Amino acid sequence: MIRASCHTADNRLALEFDATPWFREADSHSIRHLAEQGWSSVWVADALESRPGYEGLHRLIEYATSRLRDESLEDPTWPTLECIVDQPDATRWLTENRPEIASLVANCRSDPGPG
Repeated sequence: MIRASCHTADNRLALEFDATPWFREADSHSIRHLAEQGWSSVWVADALESRPGYEGLHRLIEYATSRLRDESLEDPTWPTLECIVDQPDATRWLTENRPEIASLVANCRSDPGPG
């Protein structure tokens, strides 16, 4: 299981969920991009929220997009929710189940980038 958590910007709603289905289906580019962003992205939640068993996640996203919309209209860069994937869970699962992507993610972390 790859644990992940989301909370709304006003902290009225928060929950933990299993992000494993996203990692099972995501392409290597998407997973590497998630790792480059510090394992924080709403994509994982967006991809899972319509699935059976993720009703709480759907309610959290619906609340963030409808109830917090007014605040985000004033500042479009203001995130209405934050989602974070547990990095140790993710790297362990990738190593065991998708080793070729685990290598890409490990290289991405050790790559200092331009500069």
